[in-house]
Amino acid sequence: MAMRSCSINCAVVAGFMLATLGPWGRADGISDLRKTLQQLNTDAPIAVDVQFRLFGRTGESDELIDREGLINLRLEDGAKGLHIVYPANVIGLLQREEFAKIADENVKNSALNAVGEFDYWEWRELMYPAAQLALALERYTFLSEREESFAGAPARVLTFSLPIEKIDKKYRKYVKKYDHRFTLWIDGNGTPLASETTETGSGRVFLVVGFQFQNTVSMNYQQHRARLIGSRREVREETWGAAMQSQRHFISTVTRVDFSTHNRK
Repeated sequence: MAMRSCSINCAVVAGFMLATLGPWGRADGISDLRKTLQQLNTDAPIAVDVQFRLFGRTGESDELIDREGLINLRLEDGAKGLHIVYPANVIGLLQREEFAKIADENVKNSALNAVGEFDYWEWRELMYPAAQLALALERYTFLSEREESFAGAPARVLTFSLPIEKIDKKYRKYVKKYDHRFTLWIDGNGTPLASETTETGSGRVFLVVGFQFQNTVSMNYQQHRARLIGSRREVREETWGAAMQSQRHFISTVTRVDFSTHNRK
């Protein structure tokens, strides 16, 4: 009788555990994510071709100035560190646009508008997302985990928040209201698939000048051999206040991944 009771109790406990753990037999997405990030945070050499697009609009609310830009660059990461390669045709294009701007300061440039915006904050997310996500785990506060489909396959969704106390102190003193959410999709092994950051708030500078802002950052990730890269990054930033308005929209897309470059003698 005791044997039968134990069997029934064990079966109940086992059934409860299976229901709790879900289809992957795991209950803790954070632990799986941390383990995977350590495995994918390698210095395996890689080169990627990136297309960077910029759409912008700034100025007074009734007289906004549009800016657009497009540039194609190559990022190479190996034993000697990261190199940003400007192809010969891109250098030629930048020079022609500079000459054109001398002749006409109102000329519409493309590469010149984009080249100054594709900086450290952009390429680090594409080349070192595992390290960036590990950093995010230390800064963010975990909120919840749920199951959800992603691209037609099962996935887990981890949601985080960032308190106002964690934003840069040189901006913090101006911000009065703030909400920051970070959502990360991972597969059954804890490999990142995509993420989305939303940030909204309002504040005041010089006591009388109020402002509001709304920003979103969307990322797609891909695993290449033993390395994680960002395959697409889209940023939308909007700020308004005191009759001024600023809108910026960036899209960074990896168009090709190459390992052979670093294997050549």
